[in-house]
Amino acid sequence: MVSDQYRMHRLRSGDEWVLGTLAKGNARFGDGSEAEWQAPLGSDEASQFVSDPHTVCIVAIDMATNHIAGFIYGGVLSRRHTRLHHMCLYEVGVDLDHRQTGVGMLLMQAFAGEARKLGIDRGFVITNEANHAAVALYESYGALRGDGNDRLFGLSF
Repeated sequence: MVSDQYRMHRLRSGDEWVLGTLAKGNARFGDGSEAEWQAPLGSDEASQFVSDPHTVCIVAIDMATNHIAGFIYGGVLSRRHTRLHHMCLYEVGVDLDHRQTGVGMLLMQAFAGEARKLGIDRGFVITNEANHAAVALYESYGALRGDGNDRLFGLSF
């Protein structure tokens, strides 16, 4: 899917500023429950994030305004079975002004393209069933639902 309105850009070294922009506008990309400002990564951590070859972060840029319309990120996960490498999709966010325009699907396709460049043909994402927009996006992309028995547990170390 190619777009005349949006340009996809994978973050690389030199793109650290984008993470700060996303953090400052965090509420515009979420479901409204994260209205508070989110502190961006420090400069060293931001450099590590954008330079890590196992982290894939892509932004959709509105070519008319040069503003970020959405983002997607995740990373390569090494596993002990099936295939060594899978992609774990961690988060997708679309700006409030760009919802229902196809940005989410463009981001999904760009993420898949980066996975293929890395030789990866499998991946997964975990989301809350109540996140109807995310569920609809993943289903329209063609993702298969799990059996419903999996649960996510947060761990602190």
